[in-house]
Order: sequence, then structure tokens, then C-alpha cells
Amino acid sequence: MIPRRLHHHHLSLLLPPLFLLPLFAATSPLPLLSSPNPDLGPLLAFKLSLSRPTPPALSSWDPAADHCSSWRGVSCRGGRVARLVLVGLRLDGPIHHLAGLPRLALLSLNNNSFSSPLHRLDLSLSPWRAHLKHLHLSHNRFSGPFPASFLRLRRLRRLDLAGNLFSGTIPPEIGLLLRRLLTLRLEENELGGAIPVSVGSIPGLTDLNVSYNRLVGEIPRQISSFPPSSFAANPGLCGGSLPRRCLKIWTASCDRRPPPMVNGRNIRKWVAAIAGAISATIAAAAAVAMVALLCLKRRAKNREVEVAEQGRKEGEEAEEGGRMELFEGCGRFALEDLMRGSAEMLGRGAVGSTYRVVIEGGEAAEEEVEAEAVVVKRVRRRVEEKSRKEEEEELLREVGGWRHPNVVSLRAYHYSSAGEELLLVYDYLPNGSLSSLLHGNRGPGRIPLEWTSRLQLALGAAKGLAYLHGTSNSTLSHQHLTSSNVLVDGEGNACISDFALLELVSPSPPSSSFSSGSHAAVAETRQRSDVYSFGIILLEILTGRPEVVHGEEDLAKWVQTVVREEWTSEVFDIELTTRGKGAEDEMFALLQVALLCVAQEPKDRPRMAVVYKMIEDIRERGNRRSRGSLSPSLHDHSYESSSPGLSDDTPTFTSC
Repeated sequence: MIPRRLHHHHLSLLLPPLFLLPLFAATSPLPLLSSPNPDLGPLLAFKLSLSRPTPPALSSWDPAADHCSSWRGVSCRGGRVARLVLVGLRLDGPIHHLAGLPRLALLSLNNNSFSSPLHRLDLSLSPWRAHLKHLHLSHNRFSGPFPASFLRLRRLRRLDLAGNLFSGTIPPEIGLLLRRLLTLRLEENELGGAIPVSVGSIPGLTDLNVSYNRLVGEIPRQISSFPPSSFAANPGLCGGSLPRRCLKIWTASCDRRPPPMVNGRNIRKWVAAIAGAISATIAAAAAVAMVALLCLKRRAKNREVEVAEQGRKEGEEAEEGGRMELFEGCGRFALEDLMRGSAEMLGRGAVGSTYRVVIEGGEAAEEEVEAEAVVVKRVRRRVEEKSRKEEEEELLREVGGWRHPNVVSLRAYHYSSAGEELLLVYDYLPNGSLSSLLHGNRGPGRIPLEWTSRLQLALGAAKGLAYLHGTSNSTLSHQHLTSSNVLVDGEGNACISDFALLELVSPSPPSSSFSSGSHAAVAETRQRSDVYSFGIILLEILTGRPEVVHGEEDLAKWVQTVVREEWTSEVFDIELTTRGKGAEDEMFALLQVALLCVAQEPKDRPRMAVVYKMIEDIRERGNRRSRGSLSPSLHDHSYESSSPGLSDDTPTFTSC
């Protein structure tokens, strides 16, 4: 029996056209009219409307089978279709039948041959308004103006229309109506006009690309921080991150004299005047360029003198009592070698400035040594900290003795004779940070970080942090762990950097002011804070989002809210949503680990050794699944009883 609340126009979505009923009667053992699920009709109508013969990829779409469990690309929630992913199947035909799926949250038809004009769907997409969050229609042949009906899908988070034939302009109100967008991909179309200023008002927009269109005008200031690749191949665009500056045009309003009469003589005068003006402009530009070049050379020369003077002063300090403390197995070099090496600033952090320095093989070495790069941190010390020099050196010697494949090694340190500056020398890792791999250049040309690589980096970082918590006898912590402090070496291994570094600038109170029990409690609390920070890193790996986006709600609260509303699949990075079933299970399992780490109460967070074992189990279950074997549940192990001892994580090598 058909419910009363269904209107007549909904029946057309549930039932096939009349001339197709005989076909259904011949192919389906179940009468369509008696189907208990209202989503079955739109899906079958979509299948039958395809322009080409049904491809083998949709052979599983059998009305006799359960569409929620056995139809390709169809996923359900509560018995209703929630996700439809049909990517790269060369499908072609109208898609309006899919509007009859009111619970659809994700629709992905990328890399097909659909060509129906989407602007004609203005009256038929209202069922999608309540739930649709992800709409991916890239690399098809859709044409016509930007579909106005899309502007009514106010819950959209990801809108990808790249690689089609859309023309006209981008709707000026798009940023005011689609306020929840995280992704807006319009590249490789035929869109013209200006980029609407309203795009800059979308608070959470982190993935924007309008390249390879016909856009003109100045890039709105609010989106000028997006990389040039987001706006490339639009010859009429200027400003923002593009090298093309926007020309300012002034009009003189004071001169009200009528224009001169035009004749041949006047035209020749004007041409001569314009030619002279152009010549003068070129000459002036050349002069300005020459002056700028001379200024740059002079500035570079002054900088060389300044660096040389600084090196001389440091060398004098070294001779007067400053010394370089080198750790065993970490090579031989002196302060002069660092001062002579070419330096590049990498950034400023909580404790000072960080440089990449290339050592050319200095005089301290007994034989010629190939040039190598190291990282040097310059830590400025306050007057009251100088009295703590012995305590600091004890800490530095402890840190300098740690050797682990997932920890960045401290190779040496140097105090100036006055004790005002401390230089820390670390291994240089060439592949940057986890933060840059996850969040850097989210435009075209970006190489997505695959799930297996993300899981491997999470495992390595967990192993390194668990080692550091254990090897310091649970007395030290990182205190400032972020994805920027997880570096990647030449083999793709994650390495923890800057562990215990904040102890140099904000040390723990002396032990005498605490009882042994309270001091251990403080250390335990700080390590549990590291666990929370590591949970945030896991959420960044899973979501692809930075810890804080435009000053809004922090990442942990956002994920907890989404999971609480039972939209867990919306958490995962769009770069990971096309992976297989096995990877999806691993992603859900790692999400559970991350949520344990960011528990509100520190006592409810697991120790890092436990976190490492849980992630290791996720990876092992994935490996067994890939080999076709069954895998146990995440809850089949008691991790507290299987935590690794210190010896399990301590390698036998001692070199850097």
C-alpha cells in the first residue's frame, strides 16, 4: 500500500514508465509495485535511462537482490540509500531519477560521460536538501550555466564540478548560500566573469580551485592566500597570489575642456606622443630595475659582512670558553664549520629560530668529508635561566644519548661563553613534516597521501613517542606535540622532533618542592597531554583538516560532534573516500583510537605504549585482510597487558 504522504509526482520516481512495465515483468521476479523500499524505483529508473547498454559494472543491480548489500556503489544507512559512488564507468544519461533518493548524503559520478544540462534540474533536487553533503560530478560533459538548484543544497560540504563544460558566471551569492563548503572545485570549465567576493566569506573553505577557466578581474582579498595553482590559466585574473598585478586606472575629472578635433595631423601627433611616452616608460623601468639590482647586491653584501661578523664573534666566544659538545657516533665538526656553512631559515618556534645549515667538511675533520645538512636551533636564554646551566646540560646529555629510528637525533649542542645563547644541532630530514604532507598545496598537481602511507606514518610516530615516554622513565614529555613536529626521513619514516625541548625554556619546578608522588603525578599528567596531542595528529591524518580552521571550533570537538550525530563517514578526508572496504575498516578503527586519545579526562586516555600497540594491530589486521585471511576484532586484545617494554623499542645501533 502506498503511503498517503507520497504525492503524485513522487510516484513517477518510484515507478518506471508504463512502456517499461513489461520489461520489468520479464526480468524481475519481484513485482516493483510491491517493493517495500522506496529507493529501489529511482535506482532502477536511473539504470534503465542510461544512453548506452547497461555496462557489466552494473550487472549486480538486480531487483531480486538486496540493493543495500550487493549493488555496486550503493551504501545504505537505516535501510535507505545514503551513498552512491559510480566512478569511471563510462556512464551516460540523465541523472534526475537520482533526486528520488531523499536520504542521499554522498553522490560521486566522477569520470563518466554524463552530459545532460544540469541547469534544468532546478525543480527536482529538493529531496536532496535535507541530507546531501558531498556532490562529485567532475570530469563528465555537463554543460550550460552553473545550476541554480545547487545553491539550495545548504548542507553541502564538498562540491566538485571540475573538468566539465559549464559556462556563464559563478553565481555571486554562492558564498552566502553555501556557507558550509569545505571544497569548491570548478577548474577546467568555461566559466567567465569575476570571482564572486562572497566566496571569501565561506568560513571553512580549505580547498578552492577555479583554474583553467575564462575568469577576469581581481582575486578577492579574502581568498588571496590560496596558492597560484588555484587560479592558474585564467589570463584575465590578477592580484592575490598570482604574479600578475592589477592595474589601477585613474581618470582626471578637473580638466573639463572639450576634446580636440580629430584630423590626420592630430593623429600623427598623438602617435608620436604615445611612442615617446612608451620609450620614456621603458627607459624609466630599466633605470628602476638597475637601481633595484644594485640595492639588492649591496644588501646581500651587507648580509655577508653581518654573517661573517657574527661568525667571528661566535668564534671568539668559543675560544674564550664556549664549547661544542658532540655526541658519540655523530661525526666531527666545530662551531666554525657551522658558521661557515650556507644557512637557510626554516622558521621560528616556541624556543627560537631554526636553520638548515650545510656543512662543507670542516677543519675539525681529519680527512675530507662530503657536505651534509643539519638543523640548527638557536635558543635565546633569559638571565634567570643561566643559573640552570648544569641542570640543562644534564638534560641535553640525556636527550643526546637517545637513538631510535622514529626519533630525530640530537647530534651536538653549544653554549656561548656568556650563556645567553644555546645552539642545538639535529639531523636534517629531507621530506619535511607530516603537516606539510597532509595540508600543503591542496590544489591541482597535489599528490594525495595514500592511506597505507598515512597509517605507516601514524604507526611510526606512535612508536617514537612511546619510546621517548618510556626511555625517560616517564619523567619527561613533549609538551608541544603537533603534526609540524612529526618529520619524515628519506625512507618515509615518521620521526618525533623537539621532545622535551620546552623543558629548557619552561622547566618543571625543582623536585624538592614536590613529594615524589606529586612529582610523578605531574609527569604523568604531562604525558597524558602528549597523548591528547597525538590524538589530534591522528584526526588530522584521518580528516585532512588542520587542528584549527580559521579560528573555528577545534578539530577534536568537530569530530566528536559529527560522530555523535552518527555521520561518522563525513569525518574522513575526501582523498580517502574512494578507497576499498578494507581500508575503510582500518580508517574507522584508527578513528576509535584517536577518540580514546582525545578523551576529556586525562585518566581516560591510554598510555602511548598502548596506543602504539593498537595502531600496530590495525595495520597487521589490514595486512592479513590483504592476504585474504580473517582478522580478529579490535576488541579481541587486552592492550594494557601487552604493552611493549623498553627493550622492545630500543635498537642496538648508536649512530645518528
